[in-house]
Amino acid sequence: MKSLNKLVVLVSVAILITGTGCSDKKDAITPDTYGIILKGYSAMRIDPMIFAGIITELSKGTTVRVLERSSEKTWVGKTHDYWFKVRTKDGISGWVFGQNISIHSSKNDKSMDSVVSDFMQIENARVKQYLMGKWWSTNEFGDFTEHCLELYESGTYKSYLKGNENNPIIGTYKLDFNKNEIIFSRGTSFKSNLDLARRGSDYTLKKDRKDFQLHFTKISIETSPEPEVKEPEPRKPGAADGNKAQ
Repeated sequence: MKSLNKLVVLVSVAILITGTGCSDKKDAITPDTYGIILKGYSAMRIDPMIFAGIITELSKGTTVRVLERSSEKTWVGKTHDYWFKVRTKDGISGWVFGQNISIHSSKNDKSMDSVVSDFMQIENARVKQYLMGKWWSTNEFGDFTEHCLELYESGTYKSYLKGNENNPIIGTYKLDFNKNEIIFSRGTSFKSNLDLARRGSDYTLKKDRKDFQLHFTKISIETSPEPEVKEPEPRKPGAADGNKAQ
């Protein structure tokens, strides 16, 4: 019930952000027009076309000043939208496709900081809700392998090897939208963080290894009971190091 109430609040905030604070993309660009980058690694291009050279890549949640809008919409894949000429706080200018930016009207940078904070909070909660469930590792042929990862909406996780469910690694995870990565506080059975790749409205979890790519497939929205994350006991001064050679 708490998760449902939290989601209702966040959705309400999202409606306020996209409703009262956001300019329609048809509206005229003014000195008070800003944008929030919606996707990690969004390309800023020299010209408003998909084949133009890339100046830089912008992180999700980056605030930019909107300078201009293309006269016509163009197709990028299955999306038909305008291009927007933007300028970053560092003074770099270029064009960003409309699918990758949310347009807002604001009098100053400080008021935009609050909008960005709300946006990132909503995005974080939305992605965690999607990730909640039991994930199992698969190989390049789609066959299940040996690692299981259980993710909880609260930010807790459980990682273990097949047949070793009673001795899991338990910790908390956070989402790094700049690197598109899930970071695990206490490691995992597969000994790495995971890349969070978005495809449309879905996400995939993977990690490129030296000889192969580790994939995770969501097999259930159900998980085992959420574990308690215990803080590690402080190390006593002078305690012997179990890993130290004798």
